[in-house]
Amino acid sequence: MKLGVGLAFIAMAALGSAQGPPRCSDIRVRRNAASLSAQDWQSISNVLRQMHDDGVLSRFGASHDRLFNRVHGNTCFFPFHRRYVLEFENIARQYDSNFVVPYWDATESFRNPAADPILSSTALGTNGQGNDHCLANGVQGEMQLSYPSQHCLRRNYDQGNTIGPWYSPEIISSYIQSDTSLATFRENIEYSIHGAVHLGMGGEMNTGYAAQDFSFMVHHANLDRLWWDWQNAHNSFLMYDGTGSNGPASLSDIIPEDSSVPFNGDTVESVMVLGYGNVCYTYDSSTGPPQSYPSNNAAPQNQQQSNSFSGSSNPANRALESEGLRNSLGSDVINRLFPGLGGGNMRKRSESQTKPTNCGDPIPFPPRLTPEWIAMHKYDPDRVEKAHRYACEIVETLNNSTYISPY
Repeated sequence: MKLGVGLAFIAMAALGSAQGPPRCSDIRVRRNAASLSAQDWQSISNVLRQMHDDGVLSRFGASHDRLFNRVHGNTCFFPFHRRYVLEFENIARQYDSNFVVPYWDATESFRNPAADPILSSTALGTNGQGNDHCLANGVQGEMQLSYPSQHCLRRNYDQGNTIGPWYSPEIISSYIQSDTSLATFRENIEYSIHGAVHLGMGGEMNTGYAAQDFSFMVHHANLDRLWWDWQNAHNSFLMYDGTGSNGPASLSDIIPEDSSVPFNGDTVESVMVLGYGNVCYTYDSSTGPPQSYPSNNAAPQNQQQSNSFSGSSNPANRALESEGLRNSLGSDVINRLFPGLGGGNMRKRSESQTKPTNCGDPIPFPPRLTPEWIAMHKYDPDRVEKAHRYACEIVETLNNSTYISPY
């Protein structure tokens, strides 16, 4: 009898240990970069310049460049960049224990990205100057880089002195709510807001070694936030499907790493759930870590109805977006594009109806990825075009309804 109880106890312990890493005792919060003070940005600058002087930034640029085609164009895109930005954050915290990578919600300024306060002389910096488009201000102003050769940190907006429109929050909201597999969500994100920001910023961000520009880190922190929102929206914390970096995707896959920025052989599963193991952070606009580690056998649930699963990080705008979509779209469109909202009441806009200016203007169609960008990443051009058509369909549907965007 005692032996039976002992064996049961051992079995329970083994079962518990198989349920994933322990919950973090101290979970830091990544904040919206828009909420940072001038002093916050100065502190970030101090850390970045120390990391630059110690060769850390060049190591990150080199490692991303060398791993480039293994971590783009497949499902490993998300876990790799989650682990990559985390490693950057962990190293930065050795210089300043309060350092946490903020996220840049680029959808909030999608209509006129160059006017975003994040791209100011006191934050990430403005457009590059001179023939070489050298960044002259911001947290990395006048920084000289050594990889792959000596050059200034460059920035070169895609439309000269300005940046063309990016992807609206509503498009990203549709991806979060309607994509039921990580493979599909990854494609839609990688072919949309991911590429749009890199190309819009240009310069360093339009290279394989873009990680030397801190814009890379805050941009990918935001993409990580969107992935976390998608994971919560579908209760799919451990979904990892499609193709990984070395064939069919598996949670046991080793995350690609380079000797200059080692990950110690970490697996994909080790970074799937925020707040567990060594992934001890969350986001100020997102659902926190689950109280217990998710089961690998748990079936994904239908999209939860919530205002929080939006491309935007702004709670007030999220609520306005959700209300506007419910009141402007029919149930068939809601179920197809925004299933997290439920309901719907389609009202097509007549020619006599006018919309307010600025935030209420018709949503601009999103940009295409350039042929050079597609070739650089070895994307399938047909799949990229299909994703772009889908984004344009979302915009056209909204512009042809009575929906008024709060952004």
